[in-house]
Formats: sequence, C-alpha cells, structure tokens
Amino acid sequence: MNCLLGVIPPWQDEAEQLLVLENGTLVVRRPAGDQTEKNYPNYPFLRTRPGQINHEPVTGPGVFDFRYGPVTAGIREAGCFHLYTYGERILRAAIDLRWKHRHIEDAMTGLTLIRAQRQAEQVCGNFGFSHSLAFSRAAEAALDWTPDAETKFWRVLFLEAERVFNHLHLIHKLALAAAQKVLATHLAALFEEALRLNQLLSGSRYLLGINGIGALNKYPEAAAGIMAATGYRTIADKFRHLYETSLANFNYLDRLHAAGIVTAAHAQALGLTGPSLRACGVDDELGSTDGHRAHLPFITHDEGDALARMEIRAAEIDGGCRFLAEHLKTPHPSPGKPSPAKPPTEDRNEGTGFGIANSPSGAISHFLRISHGRIRTASIFTPSYPGLYAVSHALEGLVFTDFPFVFDSFGVHFADAAR
Repeated sequence: MNCLLGVIPPWQDEAEQLLVLENGTLVVRRPAGDQTEKNYPNYPFLRTRPGQINHEPVTGPGVFDFRYGPVTAGIREAGCFHLYTYGERILRAAIDLRWKHRHIEDAMTGLTLIRAQRQAEQVCGNFGFSHSLAFSRAAEAALDWTPDAETKFWRVLFLEAERVFNHLHLIHKLALAAAQKVLATHLAALFEEALRLNQLLSGSRYLLGINGIGALNKYPEAAAGIMAATGYRTIADKFRHLYETSLANFNYLDRLHAAGIVTAAHAQALGLTGPSLRACGVDDELGSTDGHRAHLPFITHDEGDALARMEIRAAEIDGGCRFLAEHLKTPHPSPGKPSPAKPPTEDRNEGTGFGIANSPSGAISHFLRISHGRIRTASIFTPSYPGLYAVSHALEGLVFTDFPFVFDSFGVHFADAAR
C-alpha cells in the first residue's frame, strides 16, 4: 500500500516534501510535479490543510444551513458542522475545524525535546500516548538514539492499552446513540476499568507523561503488571459476552448497517488508515511499524459502513486485551530497569527525523528538525484530518438520525485534526 500521510512545508532552502507510508514503512519523497496529485488524490488538501472541509454552500428551494456546534449535545469538542438540508436529508456536511486550532506545531518551536514531547501529548488526549510515541521515534531517528528492548516492550503494551480504551469508548457511544442503554452502561463500566488499569501501570488514566526520549520516564512494577494482566483478561471476557449478545439485537445493527459507506477506492484516495480503512477490506500494513511485537490476527471487512468499522474495533478490543494479559504476566525482555537515555551531546544534538505510531484510529506521524537540542520545526500528521473528510462525504444523502453513527464510527477528533 502507498499512502500519503502529509506534506512537509518548505523550510529555508528546502522544497516541500511528502511523508508517505509505503508497505508499512514511513519514507520521505519529493513531489513529482503534475504527477503528484494523480498519485495522491489527497495531496491538494493535505498541502493546504484548510480549516473548513467541503464548505461550499448548497442552494435550492427550501434548502437551509442547519448549524450544529461548536457547543451542543452530541459533539464533545469545539467543532462545527454546517448541514445543508431541506428538512431531514443531509445534502452536504461542511465541517469547520477552526474552533479547535491551537497552533501546537508553532508552539513546539524553540522548546527542548522534553517540553515539546509534553506539547505533542496535548494534541489529542485520547491519542496522547500515540502522539508521544510518534514524537519520540522522530526525535530518536534525528539524534540516532536507539531505545532498548525494555522500552520497546512497554511502548507496544501502552499502545495496545490506548487502543483498548479508545475502542471501548467508541462502541459505548454507538450503543448510546442507538438507545441501547443497558449495553452502553456496561461498556462505560469496562471503559472506566481500562482507565484504572492505565493508572495502575503508568500513573495516568490516559497514559500521559510515561513516555520519554530513548526511554520511559517510569517503568511499571512487576506486581502491577500481574494485576493488570488479570484485569485485561476480565475485560476481554466481559466484552466478548456483551458484544455477542448485542449482535442478536437487529434493531441495533440496523442503525449501523449501510450507514456512512465509504468504498475502498474512496478511502485510499482520502488517505484513510486504521479501522476506517480496514473496514473497506484494505490492509494499511501499520502492524509492521511495531515489528518486534507478536502480531495480532489481522481483521478486515469489505462493507465500509459504520457496522464494519465497529466490528473491526470490537475484534481489536478482544485481541488487544488478550495480548496485554499474555505479555503483562510474562518476564520482561531485559532484566531490571534500564538507565535513562543519555542526553544530547555537542556532536549529537541536531538532525532531522520522522516517526509513526499505529494509533487507535490510524497512522499518527511527526516530522522534526532539531538543532542544539531544541525543536527548529515540527510537523504533525493525524488520522482525524482525512477522517473528517470521509465523515463529510459519508453523511451526504443520509438523514439526521444517521449522524451520530457515522460521526462516531470513524473515531475522529476535532483536536486531533486541527492541532
């Protein structure tokens, strides 16, 4: 698979560059002139990164702009939809991200690596560890640091822990939107339990502050790992029972089936990755970005609708919990706790690097230029930005009651998209 994740802006005497995911490997390419847009249909909007998506107004008899947001029930962040309609059917869904734009890339400029990494975690709290990991991998590539086996081991586990709680929260939202209150309540309890396991292992419910450059800031105790292994095994068993029971409720499934269909060709043209792409039957090969881990079973569906996106996540919850339970109870790859990474020296304090993390909703990438141990420029590329383009197109032609199933099933966040 060949997917354009982002466009690195020109800097000094350097021309713009393309950050591309090629067969699971992140590479930097030069644009190929007029051929670039043909190769990557998402190049125009990734290059300009407009704060308004699909914002051309629709006119016609009785058509009006139903404004939904930035502060309203059903939208949990400061973002705004302009739903053009003549009554119940959505003719166009324009999305305004500008309410959430915080200029985080600019705020990183001039910061030390440690302070900049804390900024990276603030891009989107739900993906805090994924952003931290992509940042640290970019910094380590730039400065030629190599984390040891212990650090790699725990990073993979924390990445799976983040995936589990995000997927639980998303399926909880879908159940709540479908008025499945009993199911939603049980899922909310499992989500809370996943956050408590995060706290047990890392000291943070959302896994913030645990990751560092070249090493973790804190390594979990063996006893905490054993307790967490039991907890994840329990979550897996309870979730499997709840989910299998929910599949017998055809009223619930009918709300998700055929809602927000995205074809494989359209998903690839937009640059989707993660569950939203795998729900279209396409392998994004992101599993290879953590090649030292024991790979979980790979799952795809080809329907491309909200139900398929939920089923992908449900399978990843079960597999992720069992993966965590198995590896948390086993001895760590290296005995004892590794010493912290060495700080930059005069001959190793600058460089250019990029990193990627397989977040719960797809590829998160960071590109860094470092000089004298500080950030010169930073570029952040997230799955939520192309994901919101997919949401906008998938809503067209649907009715208003389909809105929460489409929006929530993509697992996108305004904060992640706007940065």
